[in-house]
Amino acid sequence: MEKSILKNKNIMLLWTGQLISHAGDSIYMIALPWLILDLTGSKSTTSLTIMSGYLPSILFGLIAGTFADKYSRKKVMMMSDVLRSIFVLLVPISLIMGLTSPVLIGVITFIVATLATPFYPARDSLIPDIVSQNQLASANSIISTSGQMAHLLGPFLAGVLVSIVGITHLFTIDALSFSASLICISFLKIPRKENYERTQQSYSELIKSGIKYISTKKEIGALIFVSTINNFFIMGLAIIGIPVFVREVLDNQFTTLAILETSMATGMILGSIIIWRFLKGINPVRILLLGFVLDGLTYCLIYFTQTNFTAYLFLFIHGIGIPMITISRTLIVQLSVDNQFRGRIFSLINMSVMGTTAISVVAMGFILELLSVQLIFLIFGILAAACSLLGIFSKSFGRLKSLKT
Repeated sequence: MEKSILKNKNIMLLWTGQLISHAGDSIYMIALPWLILDLTGSKSTTSLTIMSGYLPSILFGLIAGTFADKYSRKKVMMMSDVLRSIFVLLVPISLIMGLTSPVLIGVITFIVATLATPFYPARDSLIPDIVSQNQLASANSIISTSGQMAHLLGPFLAGVLVSIVGITHLFTIDALSFSASLICISFLKIPRKENYERTQQSYSELIKSGIKYISTKKEIGALIFVSTINNFFIMGLAIIGIPVFVREVLDNQFTTLAILETSMATGMILGSIIIWRFLKGINPVRILLLGFVLDGLTYCLIYFTQTNFTAYLFLFIHGIGIPMITISRTLIVQLSVDNQFRGRIFSLINMSVMGTTAISVVAMGFILELLSVQLIFLIFGILAAACSLLGIFSKSFGRLKSLKT
């Protein structure tokens, strides 16, 4: 990363907080499907429970984006961390008290996800206020690596800690991780420009103006559409397919699942470095489309996989393509959307992506009852890669090719 970015205390504080809280989240996300599969043995029940964590983006995504445009983005993030910590603690409490059921865990997951909906639009909207425009790509990359390093550390820690504290207190560790994020965010010093004239519009007026704005930005609508389609083919397999693949094709060990997630996270870190070191200055749309291709084709390789080692290798390569999608998509919005609308547009993207993730997870749970997991990886991998063609042939999407970083 650029030295000037590494000297930016705000970015480094944000990076540190996100690293710790994302590590907790990755522990949570790897423990959750395993716990539900242990409790019920049902793939469809597991998928329905996990889906509850993605529904809030559909139900509350629009209004969550208004928080980031109406209130202090720093305060929105801090409140989100406090409340999420409290509700995640309810999972280990319910396990200890013997009150656990898929329904209760699904409700808690739904509430925690609801509280997260304003956090990421606020964070991504805040970044352009604490760095210059020519540093945006580097800033996004470094913040992205916090999540990727967390996905590297989280599964590794989960694999080690599960034998020490048990699966129950993996959720406790996640709850505590939000405290670290809260502390780091509290020390952020936001320049005055973050406090541009806050709108006095009501929430309904903000939502209407956001929808009206995006109707005039057809290229952003095209970005959301293509991302949504790609996400449907990718996320259900990532969340449900990989644990099922470990159970049915590999050795049915939690540690194997943890190593697979770690391998993918390692690839994600490498992908971020590639973007920063070799792809900087290239139009982010081209990077995004390349990410779609790599994301899908590497899933196809799972069809031919029978051993742990080859699974680790292919998911490592798959991980390289993920930041090509996420970083470039964030950069496109930051460069092409006016500041006062940024929170709502990020929220719309999050709503569409997370919403289709919910649909994808549920669909995958039922599809896995009918077809082999490897065949699904092959079919959906081909379809995910083909999403790049939607971007190539879309006239609206083509307008973004003039963006400069």
